Amino acid sequence: MSTTEAPGTRSRLDRWLESNLSGLLPWKRRAEAFYHEKRAKLAGDDYETARDHYEEAIGVRGRLGDPERAMALGKELADLARKRGDDGTALDHYERVVELRARRENARGALDALEPMLDILDADGVDDELADWWGHALMILGRAEPDEIPNARRDELIRRYADRIRSEDSAGRLYGFALTRLLAGEDETGADLLDATWERRDVVREQVGQFLVVLAAGVGRVAHAELTGREVDREATLDFVADHREKLSEPATALFDRLRDGETDADPEGLKTGVGPNDGAELREVEAEVFGQFLERLE
Repeated sequence: MSTTEAPGTRSRLDRWLESNLSGLLPWKRRAEAFYHEKRAKLAGDDYETARDHYEEAIGVRGRLGDPERAMALGKELADLARKRGDDGTALDHYERVVELRARRENARGALDALEPMLDILDADGVDDELADWWGHALMILGRAEPDEIPNARRDELIRRYADRIRSEDSAGRLYGFALTRLLAGEDETGADLLDATWERRDVVREQVGQFLVVLAAGVGRVAHAELTGREVDREATLDFVADHREKLSEPATALFDRLRDGETDADPEGLKTGVGPNDGAELREVEAEVFGQFLERLE
């Protein structure tokens, strides 16, 4: 009688496989992933071979439930594809890494993949998509933990955004960062961002919410100039805002009246909310705190 026909042999083998297969499969997949990763790195100038092995390795790592390694490999492939001029592959993998990192609230990792995406889209002249992804970048910055992103990197990203994107949405984003930086005592950066917000008055329609932000930025920049001696077009700014005074928030109205008429009935302490730059507070609360502080210093 052959071994395969021996009584009980097959059932013992089945039981062994059932108890060990769950351990064998991950081992096999790890070996497979290692093989493809090694082949990708050894491909040298053969970009197509490297790309194929990277994609296989990424897929296997995903099936292994190893997202960190899959994201790291995705970033490596995207960087290689960008270097070789394969923008389509680069964008696909950068985008996946951005989404996965952002989902895990890893702002630094998300921006590491997003910044080269922005460079590619900018070079390719894909303006609508570029604006959307810049919006993602600013959203990631806004949600980052304190000190997660170095100040120099944060400020450079915001500066690039202000220089590159002139849209209605950009006014609100820049105003939020302006107030936060002022609240953090970074006066120069905050003032520059108030200016950038104010400069968007020519692209923001009066009937949209961002127009209120532009008006408030105008009031804020004049107040800041009064306190620091910074040169701004004071009268022209206040004249423009005066035509829309009824749209100002309570803190902005109080500050405007103080600047325009030399007095206001509002109490700075009553306006201030006590929020800090890292509290993740609503924009209206941050505005009230900053404008309350301005009003207090102007008295």
